[in-house]
Amino acid sequence: MKKLVIFAIGSYTLLMLASLVYAQASAAKLAAKACSACHSTERICEKLGKRTPEVWLQTVQRMQGNGAQMTDAEVTTIAEYLATAKPGAKPLCQ
Repeated sequence: MKKLVIFAIGSYTLLMLASLVYAQASAAKLAAKACSACHSTERICEKLGKRTPEVWLQTVQRMQGNGAQMTDAEVTTIAEYLATAKPGAKPLCQ
């Protein structure tokens, strides 16, 4: 029984980690697509790791207001990704 519980917990943990990695990759692609539709991502990549989550949210909301094609949910996803992305993050900063 103890082995079964350990196996179940381990399996659950692996599934959660895999889903986080997938979500991060999806958010990265979404950000790359949305941002590069209007301008180079170079200026975004220069700011990764330097802005607060609140500033990223304001920035992405401003871009949406300027006509960037994003839903409100995508705005949140992109802002959260940019707030946690490391400098040089791929595929945004390739």
